[in-house]
Amino acid sequence: MNKAFRALTTGGVAAVSVCAILLGTAGQAAAMGKDGNLEVDEFGLFYYQGQSGCVFDLYGEDLNFNDNYFKSGCTGAGALVNDNTESYRNRDVYAWKVATDANIDGNVGEIPSGYSGNASANFKNKISSATFTLHP
Repeated sequence: MNKAFRALTTGGVAAVSVCAILLGTAGQAAAMGKDGNLEVDEFGLFYYQGQSGCVFDLYGEDLNFNDNYFKSGCTGAGALVNDNTESYRNRDVYAWKVATDANIDGNVGEIPSGYSGNASANFKNKISSATFTLHP
């Protein structure tokens, strides 16, 4: 399933999930993002270097991190994500772009599928937006 289709079906997936709960059936959990768990098909930005501390996990683009906070249960919990990440891991089949300003502006970098590492000096604690690309 491609990302454009995923973005269009997010509401439908939520409705199906609610129906499954109401009917008492449980299926395998799907990657949905922003739940504090980095799963397959997601891109994650971490509070600390070495992919440690809280993770901000994305399934779809977020063009402004200024209203996102790290989830509880980890180092960095409750902290604003904007300008507050030091490392990354891309578990998606697509590459992801990150930028130092909202709306993929400022310094822009691309992280290929399967890569993880520490943010460079140009991006460490400066990332403010991210989006997937349409190429692997």
